[in-house]
Amino acid sequence: MSAEVKTIHVEPSPESGAVVVYHRDFPEIRVQGCSEIEAVTLLCHQLTRALDSALTDWRRQSLQSALNDTHCHRDSTKPG
Repeated sequence: MSAEVKTIHVEPSPESGAVVVYHRDFPEIRVQGCSEIEAVTLLCHQLTRALDSALTDWRRQSLQSALNDTHCHRDSTKPG
């Protein structure tokens, strides 16, 4: 039996009824949304902003990998 490694963390917001989402490799980039899909979409935007300002190839590759994970999670969460 293989254990799935959780890359996108979804937690209830301690301040409100919203959800907080972050990527395992970048816990400092957290976003809050009314729903999981909204929060994951906002996380995609924040990771893209971080990617635009990344100074090293290593950082860009790490952010791109996290962005790909986030897109996959968003696509698997969409209804229908």
